[in-house]
Amino acid sequence: MNPDPKLIASEWIATFSAAVESGDSRRVAETFLSIGWLRDVLVFTWDIRGLEGREKIASYLVNTLAPSGLSDYKIDESPFLAPSTFSVPLQEADGVEVAFTFECAHGHGRAYARLVPDEDGAYRAMTLMTELRDLPGHEEQEILPLRDDTTGIPGRDMQEDFAEWMKGVEAKPYVLIVGGGQTALQIAARFKQMNISTLVVERHARIGDSWRRRYPSLTLHTIRRHHTLLYQPYPSNWPEYTPRDKIADWLEQYAVTQDLVVWKNAELKVRPKYRPETKDWDVTILREGFEAKLNPAHIVFATGTLGEPNIPDIADVECFKGQVMHSQLYAGGTPYAGKKVVVIGAGNSSIDICQDLVLRGAESVTMIQRSETCVLSREFVGGMLRKSFPEDIPLPVADFRWGSFPVGLLKKFMIADQQSALDANKELHDKLKKGGLSLNMGPEGQGIYILTLERGGGLDKGGADMIGDGKIKVKSGVAPQRFTETGLVLSDDSEIAADLVIFATGFVRMREANAEMLGQDIIDRTDDVYGLDEEGEIRGSYRPSGHPGLWFATGDFFISRFMSKPLALQIKAIELGILEYDGRRVGAKEKEKVIRRRNLTCTGIRPRDTV
Repeated sequence: MNPDPKLIASEWIATFSAAVESGDSRRVAETFLSIGWLRDVLVFTWDIRGLEGREKIASYLVNTLAPSGLSDYKIDESPFLAPSTFSVPLQEADGVEVAFTFECAHGHGRAYARLVPDEDGAYRAMTLMTELRDLPGHEEQEILPLRDDTTGIPGRDMQEDFAEWMKGVEAKPYVLIVGGGQTALQIAARFKQMNISTLVVERHARIGDSWRRRYPSLTLHTIRRHHTLLYQPYPSNWPEYTPRDKIADWLEQYAVTQDLVVWKNAELKVRPKYRPETKDWDVTILREGFEAKLNPAHIVFATGTLGEPNIPDIADVECFKGQVMHSQLYAGGTPYAGKKVVVIGAGNSSIDICQDLVLRGAESVTMIQRSETCVLSREFVGGMLRKSFPEDIPLPVADFRWGSFPVGLLKKFMIADQQSALDANKELHDKLKKGGLSLNMGPEGQGIYILTLERGGGLDKGGADMIGDGKIKVKSGVAPQRFTETGLVLSDDSEIAADLVIFATGFVRMREANAEMLGQDIIDRTDDVYGLDEEGEIRGSYRPSGHPGLWFATGDFFISRFMSKPLALQIKAIELGILEYDGRRVGAKEKEKVIRRRNLTCTGIRPRDTV
């Protein structure tokens, strides 16, 4: 007998709402599977948390359930979110998906649940995401502010009003965003629709120059639906994998289309000072040779998940008579036709650059792989992304559904199902192994998507054939030790000749890259940035950093598209005086409290029941 999705969803919501109303956190936890997950985005606390299992869920809700004020639950009956069945991963069973709205103490909320039959036949939540959607009276606007049709209003000049608004933002922005890439622009677009005065500063002469300066064969490795920008879909004839210059130009016109206030050729001067008495920053912007003084309440660093180039310190580089560069400066292989090239690293940039060098006629191309790499075909990853971001579903709906799935649970599923990925990529892996590349599916078998959130990996778009037939040579399990006049000596004492050495060795992470800019005293107060924490959430991003008025934004197009909303809600709540804020996460303070209690207990001192 096929399950009735609406009936099952209605019954579960009734059980869940009764448990919430009872104020009993354990009763609420019982509406989850024993291994169920709760992802809470600003509903039960002003934090973003991922809780696995009934014990953690119950513990989280002990002091947060009653104040949350959840009420007025309504099933979402819209075409793409109405209750429906789904195939439970790794099980021969069907579950029920349901979206619903509710009201809470913080504002208007929404939720997405995946319900699965438990051992006793009752449906319980495998996953539940609760999300604050809007602040009452300050809802996200659907139309560009100041751009709606106002003809017929005496004395109204739309262009003059917009120019005056822009002057106000430039003179006194509430938020300063440092960086002009896709993360910065999507956040700025979201903030604009939330009526948060925001100025973007971009160090390059044009928006998109950070992409234009990359190697010319670069294309994005995810499908266009995944890397679509907030509010603004691509034309229907847009390429599936966007080339470098196309994404650069799209970002440039996106800033114009979305009416974003951007200063180009502008940089934040080192050592901005935070003023606790006024709760704002004293900053200087160097703009086209002139200094501008500003006092934003918040600074958001969106300078790239990975910051400055990471170049290993290798001995005797001054002896080398050839050329050395980081992959960031690689502008194409044509100048290196007939040259011997060594590329250090085995991730996306390395594979792309090696392939380009072969196609441009390099005499030899050698990839130095220092440790095992996770490599999957672009087509395989693209197929997975098409299932999550299908063309026939509105992107905000796809984002909501994908964002509701806890990354920690996804990691468990990927590890359990890694053999499927290995089987699907067998032909690719055979070619790579034939060429000498050492492969894995990640240290835990988690696969490329989770690895990208944790540290990185590689997607193949044709380089495997060149590795397999020896056009790209591979030296695996070795590292460069020192330069000679004509090449490199490796850790196995072998020597390799080179005219050019390219370091495709990644980048320093954003927090460390901005240490000199902010000063060590500020950086030391901030949490680690990027990578996954123990709850499967991205560290230090879109949440309080540890220092008041300072935020970091990281991740891919989807992450910044989805997470720009909770970031905007937090900053808007601070601006309105709704959220008491000292720069530190609620979850971090609770964790410190638990550790302090534990330490006091170990010393025989009875902990007092205070925060």
